[in-house]
Amino acid sequence: MAYLSMNDVLDELILQEKNVFTLGDAARIMHKDNGYVSKMLASNRKVVRIERGKFFINKGKIWDLYEIASQLVFPSYISLFSAFQYYSVTEQIVKRFSVITLKRHRTIFVDNNTIEFIAIRRERFFGYTRDQNRYVAFLEKAIVDSIYLNTPPLSYVEEAFLAAFNRKKIEVDRLIDYSIEMKSKKVMKSVGHLLEMKGVKSKKLRGAIGDR
Repeated sequence: MAYLSMNDVLDELILQEKNVFTLGDAARIMHKDNGYVSKMLASNRKVVRIERGKFFINKGKIWDLYEIASQLVFPSYISLFSAFQYYSVTEQIVKRFSVITLKRHRTIFVDNNTIEFIAIRRERFFGYTRDQNRYVAFLEKAIVDSIYLNTPPLSYVEEAFLAAFNRKKIEVDRLIDYSIEMKSKKVMKSVGHLLEMKGVKSKKLRGAIGDR
């Protein structure tokens, strides 16, 4: 079915759960060439251009920066301090959204916010979930990523961990397994320190540290 109206195309993209979409996505639905569709997108008030060839459907609400940030590069997921805010374990207001990817990508500025992309090795690319159209690290992986990448400062990681632990948002076994899977003694020691702050000791973690 070919769509003549750009608003009809946008409705179809929303049905496909593609609030963030590419020029190619719209062109395929409209059955028109990229040049024609690009002009149609540029004149539509509901469409926000994020970067070349990628757009966001503005529904008139507060923009979902988590959805936008995690949909620009595939595969990718939100982590670090922005994930702490997502899980409400920090009182800090985040204006920088950190996206973990497998490949480099330039920093993007959207609605007075910064979206940064941090590339890591494939063996450390794990521990995230899909929440509606957002790809976000599990809280335990956000802690592990933060330690491994040295951002944010450890004091902020400790604050987030303690808040999460006290609210029973942390799965201790998952945190231990993720720290071991990172294959970094620094990460495992730091996670061990965090757990000891709450009186938790792990033979599995101590064993993994001793093997390295």
